[in-house]
Amino acid sequence: MRNRIILLTCVVMIVVLSVSTSSQTKAQKVEINKLIGIYSAKTITALNKNRERFKYKSENKNVFWADINDDGEFDAIAEIFFCERTSCHPTTNSSEVVVFLNKKGKFTLGGSKGFSLFGKIHSVENGKIKVDVYDLDENDPQCCPELKRHETYSFKSNRLLKVKN
Repeated sequence: MRNRIILLTCVVMIVVLSVSTSSQTKAQKVEINKLIGIYSAKTITALNKNRERFKYKSENKNVFWADINDDGEFDAIAEIFFCERTSCHPTTNSSEVVVFLNKKGKFTLGGSKGFSLFGKIHSVENGKIKVDVYDLDENDPQCCPELKRHETYSFKSNRLLKVKN
């Protein structure tokens, strides 16, 4: 009987916690999507200036939630993919990993790292962002980058710093 009461108490606590954090997460998602949109627009403007004959667009985004700066708050780590508007293929891709820090419920830009073809977040664990970085190997055709390396980044002093794997 005692085990059932403990189990029931645990289940109730899990339900209460999930309900109380889900509304906060919804508000956080709205704010992060707005910030990603602003960041993407600035990046697209820069890409369009640097590559005069191409015009870029934001192709996709993913958000990972983790405490990247060890302050007890869940921060947002976004990967944003960009591609040439009329001829999107692997050699016109680029991506950025962007950290948005959570300071008492408000998010601010923390830092970013860009990748020339693209980097894809593999995982975010223990304050480390593990990224699969794709590039062209010497024997790869221009269409199809197959060289994949793994890089790990930590967030220090508002910068993403590459660390040894």
